[in-house]
Amino acid sequence: MTDASPIRAGVYGGGFDPVHLAHLTLAETAREALPLDRVIFLPSGGKAHYKSESNVASGEHRLAMLRLATAHNPSYEVSDYEIRQGEFRYTIDTLRSFRREHPEWGEIVLLIGGDWMRKLHTWKEGDRLTREFSVAVFSRPGFELERQPNEDERLYTVEMPLMEISSSDIRRRLREGLDVSEMVPEAVNAFIEEHGLYR
Repeated sequence: MTDASPIRAGVYGGGFDPVHLAHLTLAETAREALPLDRVIFLPSGGKAHYKSESNVASGEHRLAMLRLATAHNPSYEVSDYEIRQGEFRYTIDTLRSFRREHPEWGEIVLLIGGDWMRKLHTWKEGDRLTREFSVAVFSRPGFELERQPNEDERLYTVEMPLMEISSSDIRRRLREGLDVSEMVPEAVNAFIEEHGLYR
């Protein structure tokens, strides 16, 4: 009897405030294109230094919405790791913790939008992140990396459909009493209505 093959896990972090259809499209594109055995949705804990908006949902509500949005896909998993920390966590620290806690994950691939690529060097140990872990950059058609990866970096680029949906726009629309039912999964829309979020 042989050991199970190592799992290739994609880690998709963010506020997910709320999770929307473009998030799910990126996750499915990643699962198919890379390909991945599992996609881990990782809602952030505390507020990052660049966030100023106050109209946000609690960690518990964001977790609940993510679980509703991903329940249909057995390859999706929602991690409460950063929420449990109670404060903002740096990406590289979280990935190192996952590597220690999940030895069955043979490869961890960080999933980021193309707009984050140019900011990676500003992250904590950003120069080490692409050497310690694989990073997949998701872009609109025609987007190209600003620089070519060094030979000791593990960088992938994946094109995905351009979707003009953002969590900040959804929150704005809800504050203004506008409909968002075509921007979020049906179960998430119902949860937002039930709990009166983002009003």
